[in-house]
Formats: sequence, structure tokens, C-alpha cells
Amino acid sequence: MDGAEHVACSVGTGPVDAAYEAVDLIVKVPVTLLEYSMNALTEGIDAIATTRVLIRGQESYTSTHALTGETVDRAFSLATMDIVVSSVRAYVGALNKMLGFKNRFENGGSSGKL
Repeated sequence: MDGAEHVACSVGTGPVDAAYEAVDLIVKVPVTLLEYSMNALTEGIDAIATTRVLIRGQESYTSTHALTGETVDRAFSLATMDIVVSSVRAYVGALNKMLGFKNRFENGGSSGKL
């Protein structure tokens, strides 16, 4: 966050859940994971997987569609050979999108990147 390196450790129901919990300990921003999906792009033991994450933050972190009035959720996808790395990078990418939207209005254009 803000260019500084942070370290966190957590326990979860599996490696991806534990990694997400560790990210949450660092970020300290309440979010709800709405969707998590993973698809193999290639076959075999060294397959490349793409991970898609859809999150929703508190109301101050969301926007609404101009025509429909529906809440716009933040999604991000990433592909790598390591499932946990792909999952965490997709989650952090979605958080960056959400926080970037929030900071654009609160801080007059700050990037808000983790």
C-alpha cells in the first residue's frame, strides 16, 4: 500500500482463502467476495489458469450505472501457472479498481493502488 511493503499471515479453509484473509489484514477495507472462478487455459501439469474475482465494497466504494441505477461491482481477471498467485493478484486487482474509484472522488484523483 502506498509503495510500502507489508507482510501478513493468516489461516483459512485452503491456501487461497488464507491468502485472501492475509490481504484483508493488510488492506483493512471491508469487501464481500461475490464471485470466484478459475478456468484452465491450457492442459497438463503446467497448465495456465485464469482467475476471475468479483467483489463489492461498502456503499462509499461502489458506483451505480447511470441508466439502470444498479450497483457496479469491481471485477478483475488474471492468468498464471500458480493458482494461489493468480487468485491473489486477481483479488488485489479488484481491490485496486474499487479503491481507485473511491479515491478518485475523495482525494481529487489519487490512484489508490495497493
